[in-house]
Amino acid sequence: PEVIAFEPLTLATDMWSIGVITYILLSGASPFLGNTNQETFTNISQVDYRFDEEFFSHTSDLAKDFIQRLFIKNP
Repeated sequence: PEVIAFEPLTLATDMWSIGVITYILLSGASPFLGNTNQETFTNISQVDYRFDEEFFSHTSDLAKDFIQRLFIKNP
């Protein structure tokens, strides 16, 4: 979210990025991807993502919890 808002980058930004990378590695999908750039930016700003069963049916709750703990908008 800091990048979109042109805010300074922090450790929290890096942790968010680890969450995105982990989500992609486990699912092969992007957590915030929308149909347009604006929709993607909105999804990021509102931390709007899902663990779709199609991609996460075999993913442990522990792994999903790890991702959720990294997707913190204002830590």
